Amino acid sequence: MYPVLFRIGSIPVHTYYILWTVALCFCLEWTRRRAEGAYGMPPALVSKVLFWSFIGMFVGARLGGYVDFWKVYAEDPMRILKIWEGALSSTTGFLGAGLTAIFLLRREGWPVWPLAEAASLPAAALLVIGRWGCFFNGCCYGVVTGHRWGVHFPFDGPGVSRHPTQLYYSFGAALIFLALFLGERVWPPVERRARSGALLWPLFMVLYGGMRFFVDFLRYGDRVMGLRTGQIVGFGVALAGLIWLVAVDVAFRRRGRLTD
Repeated sequence: MYPVLFRIGSIPVHTYYILWTVALCFCLEWTRRRAEGAYGMPPALVSKVLFWSFIGMFVGARLGGYVDFWKVYAEDPMRILKIWEGALSSTTGFLGAGLTAIFLLRREGWPVWPLAEAASLPAAALLVIGRWGCFFNGCCYGVVTGHRWGVHFPFDGPGVSRHPTQLYYSFGAALIFLALFLGERVWPPVERRARSGALLWPLFMVLYGGMRFFVDFLRYGDRVMGLRTGQIVGFGVALAGLIWLVAVDVAFRRRGRLTD
């Protein structure tokens, strides 16, 4: 593990925060450019929604982190106030950002799908980079394993290896990014504007939610009814994405019959 990237005097600069911050800044800017360029959204609206969605993402990630480690916070409730102590969940973070964006876009009279499509590839890239921060930090680790690809973490005794679930997330997100990239080449933005419907973001929901559901069986941590928070939310997200894809296809086919 490499939790401290460097020090400024006696102040440690953590690898976790550097990687996640750099990835987040890059992906927010990339989303902004895609939303304004490829999807023709007004710059002022995009900036406003992205700003408040970032706040919603942080709140959602914190709430999910509290549930993920509910035993720790039940023993010491005052730790909830220590917001600098990690305990973040990416699944509920995306959920918080998404709900915030939906609320603001609906209030402004804009459809949700253009910004969702613009955020799809950046969201996958965010996970590819950010999860390496989790790995170097030594958090979000898996259960003990005897497989050769298991990783020894400093807090374990000699000879103990765990599933590197942080890297499973990163590699899985890389495959999702590839699928979305190819999808955008087959169905470019101009064609999706003609269909007035999303493809990439609901596909991201299906793939990412499914990945979290299965990978989290190997992740260490508290569980509710035998499942981690990421699995419960991930299953719901994947199901919602599938319903979204079907609804868009049905609406497009219906419009096609009406215009024939």
